[in-house]
Amino acid sequence: MKRRDEVLVGLMLILTVIIGVAGTVWLARGGLATGYPMYALFPWGAGLKNGQPVLLAGVNVGFVRKVELVPNGTLLVTLSVKKEYEIPDGTTAAVEPNGIFGDQLIALSPKLAVTTYMAHGDTIPTGKGSATTGEVLTKADSVAGEVQTLAAAIRAEFVTGGGLADIRKAIAELSTLTAQLGTIAADQSRELSTTQRQLRSTLASVDSSVVDSTLRAFRTSSANLAQLTRDLEQTRTQVSSILSKVDSGPGTAAKFLNDPAVYARVDSLLLRLDELVADVKANPRRYINLRVF
Repeated sequence: MKRRDEVLVGLMLILTVIIGVAGTVWLARGGLATGYPMYALFPWGAGLKNGQPVLLAGVNVGFVRKVELVPNGTLLVTLSVKKEYEIPDGTTAAVEPNGIFGDQLIALSPKLAVTTYMAHGDTIPTGKGSATTGEVLTKADSVAGEVQTLAAAIRAEFVTGGGLADIRKAIAELSTLTAQLGTIAADQSRELSTTQRQLRSTLASVDSSVVDSTLRAFRTSSANLAQLTRDLEQTRTQVSSILSKVDSGPGTAAKFLNDPAVYARVDSLLLRLDELVADVKANPRRYINLRVF
């Protein structure tokens, strides 16, 4: 009798725990709360089930009341939205992961600055949701494959093909070149310092008095040259004036220069004078009769 009572107490305790857990889940998924229906269409495989939460801009406004499988490849989802919330026009619905255990939720994304709302019982357009876990894993597998291919190519080029050895050789040659450039730069620096010292020594050895004397002599020569230039210009002006007077004046010089007849007579006179000189040379006794004793 005592043992049977213990079994009944245990069964009642288990039943109480089950009822408590189920009631908690039922209350968390809407419970006695009343709301109005809204609808959404999603493709097969969305992972939706009754009781999943519905969020509007991150706020829990309802839950999934019913999921119907339509033969055309879509899921007709009935949403229960709390009466104190309205769905703005232009809102889109998307299925997004809820946690890391594969559960899902429906996220409603409203437009900003919208003051009109959808009617109760309307179908909310489907938007683009975040990537699912499967999509993320598929993308990760693709990236991993590309990384593996890249690693194989790098290994083939730098390990098998001797690329690392070439890089080491290039680095060694670059180090040698750097050392040579450093030596050249040091030599050039020393030569430049020597040249600067020689230049300073040369400049210091120049006598400033000699430089001043040379400059004064140069200034005197320049002044003399300028005076000579002025004198020559004055002489040129005077000669030009004389030639102008001779050329345009009424004197003998002007006639001699400008009269062709005068030139002809002078030319004839010179010709006769040449003939006379020639005859004197040929017959000197004709013109000179010199007797001694």
